[in-house]
Parts: sequence; structure tokens; C-alpha cells
Amino acid sequence: MRNRYSRRRLRISPSFTAGLSAAVVCSIVLCPLAQCQNAAPIGAAGGVGTAGGAGAAGGYATGAPANEVTKFSGTLKDARGNVIIVTREDGTDCMVQFPDDITLLSFTAKAVPAALQRGTPIRFAMAIGPNGAPISPVEKIEIFSPLGPGMVPRNQAARFTPGVHQAGRQPRQAGASMGGKVDVVGTLMMVNPQGGISVQAGGTPVNTMVTQDVEIEVQVNNLSLAQAGDEVEVEGFYNPPDETKVKAQRIKITSDRVMGETPNPANRKERRKSKQDAKTAPPQQDPAAPAPETP
Repeated sequence: MRNRYSRRRLRISPSFTAGLSAAVVCSIVLCPLAQCQNAAPIGAAGGVGTAGGAGAAGGYATGAPANEVTKFSGTLKDARGNVIIVTREDGTDCMVQFPDDITLLSFTAKAVPAALQRGTPIRFAMAIGPNGAPISPVEKIEIFSPLGPGMVPRNQAARFTPGVHQAGRQPRQAGASMGGKVDVVGTLMMVNPQGGISVQAGGTPVNTMVTQDVEIEVQVNNLSLAQAGDEVEVEGFYNPPDETKVKAQRIKITSDRVMGETPNPANRKERRKSKQDAKTAPPQQDPAAPAPETP
């Protein structure tokens, strides 16, 4: 009998982007963006905690909390410590301090199946029957970066704690069967060619299938994968009249890059061909040189 699940052939790639590898092994990695060197660094004039900066009048100084709400979109320009520089849609650069809850800082990007490697922390939702067996394939998988217990608020703990958790706010009754929708958090152990995955969710092994068009997304709570030019959405507060220094309540960074995607070989071939053509091309004659004599 043919399996009623729609299957997809997934292969584990032996290599993946170094940035993603760094993201899944580090709790919080703050990588400055080398693409921009013009933003004032921390401690410099106009920076956070200096005269004229966020630590002075007009900023978010201690004892004078920001009280005006702001919400805007823009592009990432630079990052220094716990502050990012965002260029708003009107062209204005804003200094945005991280939210106190690090889970409210997020970087999101799409990924290809090659991103699913053994040992990768993943989480997904699925439906299971009263006996614990999955009754439908997984439609979306998130690759995430683990956070330490002290960094995760209680209402977000299940998203970072390995195990099989009952979906929703209501905890499962003692002795009740684990049926319905559950959230699985664990370490990827295997992907088979028929579209099945094996995950070690804490002390519980989970084996299930994925849909043919399974969505794979990278979602980390740091800047290890961010690059200048990525889209940024900011919600936060500022002290008027200076709305360019913001204490964030939420920062969402989204990239249009696809994680785990290998460069197009055709582009490399074209570059090699152009270099070879340049080497074999006849030397160009200097227009100022005298023309050769004809017999």
C-alpha cells in the first residue's frame, strides 16, 4: 500500500554555510557588520552612554525611561555590541538598543533541505493520535539557536526546551494521553530519502514524515547571520525630541537570502571562461604606436 503521506526526497548535505553553523552552536553571538564603518561605535561621540548619545539627555538614560512609542521599518546598516544602526525608509539612521527580552530579537530567513544536518536544533508542530503516532506530516520546520535557561522567559521556555510539548497554553493533565497538536523541540538525528525525519526530543525519540513542499526556516535570536541591507522592523520607545535613539521592545530582521543554498555553478563557469578568454585574446595595439611598415 502506498503511504498516504506526500513525500519528498531530502538529502543531508555534507557542508553548510559557516554562518548557520555558528548560529546553532552559540547562544548569543553579536557580529559587527563590516560593510559599514561610519556608525558611531559604543563609547564614541554620539554613541550609547556618551554626551549627546543615548545615555544623555534625549536618550534612554537610566532613571529617565523612554516614553514615546515608535514603530518603523528600514534596513540594517551596522551593529555594535547591543546596538544596531537602522536606516529608516526616509533615509534617517537610528540607533536601536536590543530589547531586554532577547527572544524578542529575531533573525529570520528561508532555508533549503540541505540545511537539515545531523545535530541541528530544530522545532516543529505536528498532530498525533492517542497512541502517540503522528497522523499527518510536518508542514514547517524551524532551525533555531539554543538559549540558556536564564535567558528565556517562562512563557517562551517550551520553544527552547527539548521535548514533546502539548500545544497551547493548557498543560496536559496527569495520566492523560498525548493526543492532538504537539510542539516538538529537539536535535535532528536523521533524514531519509523517503522524506522521513528522526529527532531526539529530550528523552523522547520522534519519527515522522514531512510534506512534499515542507517549509524550512532559520530563526535565531542573535545577529550571527545578519548582513547589512537586511530588512528590519522595530517597535520601541524614545525620549522626545530625539527619535533616532530607540530602546527596542521588539526587533525583527528578515533576509531574502536562502540559507544552505550553494552558489550557481554556471556563474563560476562564466567567470572562469571570461578569465581564459582574457588570457588567450591577442594583445591590443597601442593607438599611439607607429603602424607597422608594409613591404
